[in-house]
Formats: sequence, C-alpha cells, structure tokens
Amino acid sequence: MYNIFFIAFFVFIESLFSIDIGWKKNVIDNKILTLKKNSSNEERVISARVRGELTIFINGDELSLIINWGEFANTSNANIYYNLDNYGFYESNWPMSKDGKNSYCPNPELLLKEILTEDTLIIGLRPKNNNEIRYIFDISDINEIIYDNIEFFNSISSLLNSPFNFQKFPDKNSLSLFYNDQIKLERDTRMLQDNLKHNDRYFFNPFWFMESLSKNYQLEVSDGILFFFNRWLKKTGTLFTEKDIRVVKFLNRNPVIIPYDTIYDVNLKGNSIIGYRININNKYLTTFTSSNKNQVQNIVLFLKNRIKFNFNS
Repeated sequence: MYNIFFIAFFVFIESLFSIDIGWKKNVIDNKILTLKKNSSNEERVISARVRGELTIFINGDELSLIINWGEFANTSNANIYYNLDNYGFYESNWPMSKDGKNSYCPNPELLLKEILTEDTLIIGLRPKNNNEIRYIFDISDINEIIYDNIEFFNSISSLLNSPFNFQKFPDKNSLSLFYNDQIKLERDTRMLQDNLKHNDRYFFNPFWFMESLSKNYQLEVSDGILFFFNRWLKKTGTLFTEKDIRVVKFLNRNPVIIPYDTIYDVNLKGNSIIGYRININNKYLTTFTSSNKNQVQNIVLFLKNRIKFNFNS
C-alpha cells in the first residue's frame, strides 16, 4: 500500500515538473509568426483549474499581444491589469474575442517594449460576474526569443531601430536603457488618452478622417500623428505629432507649426467660464473649448515631458 502511494505521489510530482512553460513557435509563409507561452500557475476560471497563455502574433507589420484565459472569462471589453517591476501597475479595458476566452492588448508595441525589460509578467482580469483571474508568466528569456526571430519584429516600425540588430542578443539592462525614453513617452500618450477618452473633441490615432487632416495640416507619412483636438468640423483645431504641434485657426489655411525642440516654456491659462488655453514660450497658442482644467493640465504635462525628452536626447 505504501509503495502504491509513493509511486502515485512520484508520478504527480513528475507531472508538475514536466509541464511545458517554454515558448512554442509557429511560422506561416515566412510572414506570420506566432509565439506562445503558458503561465507558471493555474487558475480556476469556471469549471477546472487551467493555465493562461501569452501569445505574440506578427502578421507583416501588424503586432498583437493576446492573453488566453483558458476558458470563457468575460464578454465584450474586459478590465485587465498588469504589474511590472520597472513600470508598476496599470489597468485598462481590453477587447475580448467572441468566445470570451481571449483578451487583445490595445497597445501591443508599448507592452512588448515594457516586458522586454522584465523577467516576470503578472496579469489579471476582473470578470463582471466571477472571481478575479491572475496569471504569472516567466518572461526572463523573452529577449532571446525576440533575437532569434528578429526578422519578423523588424517589420514593426517602432522596433526597427533596436539593439536586437547586433550580433548578440542584448541583456535586460541594455534593453531598459535603450527603451526607457520611448516607453515613458508612449505611456504618457496612453495616460493622456485615458484622461481624454470621454471628451468627443479629442481623437487619437488611427483617424477615419486622415485625408482631410493630411491636407489641412501639411502632414507627411513620417510625422507620426499622436492625437487631434477638433475645434470646428475637423477643419480647425490642434494636432499633436511625434515632432511638433500644428494649429489651424479660422481664416488661416496654413498651420502654425511649433517643433517640440523649440519650446522652453508651457503654461495653462484661463478658467471654466472663458475656457482653458495654453501659452507656449509666453505666447498664446490655442484654447481647448469644452475641456475642463484637469484635461488641459494633462496636455500641459504631456508637452513638458516632450520638452524634457528633446532636451535630454
């Protein structure tokens, strides 16, 4: 009896250590790359204890980061949070698949850069009518797996200029130094989008009216549009790109273009009655109508961080 119990216990322990939590790779037509990794832990989602799955999916120049929760987890948008040693806690709503099993990261390039500097990803979901689900992923070797498949990741624009193009894969410290400023700026834009998303005067990339924006604001493909404040019928307003601010006013067809590297001072002016405006370099720039003080203050903070980045770079 003792021997039977011992053998059963040994088989159970061996099965725990034999669980594959390494990366699984699939390539289609040298164009589509799928990388999958199981979580280190299990969670009881509905009927049984299951493991989560992290997927990095590339199709040409499109990147997706997906979490499979193992079973039906939520409908529609789901409240997802994740925690990283270097960048702390963040939560937002992620779209869900029709079967309710998969969540799709709305900012995949940013999250990829963040986890490249980490050894562990802790990510969870708060279902509407069920217990919280939380998975832990060992991503200590993610820099190696990216390096081994760099030909796919080079097709993603923001990762073109990367330390992975050298002869040896970079360590986490090198990646943290390299991506630190990029991550801060992208997190800045994401935070701004979170604060402005309920104000219909603001639009974030991608835009459905891109053609008119390009014409009115004299845009080039390389300008890297971030967001747009619509003042009147999308014909006048303020456009923020990676490099500058562009303002089109009434009776003036040519935009006022102010590069970030020429800005040395940004101030919030006005009040709730006349509206809040921004002064740049001690001169009036524009008024953000239908915007409260906190929303315009967030734009000021965004600009100050852009100035700081240009000063340090």
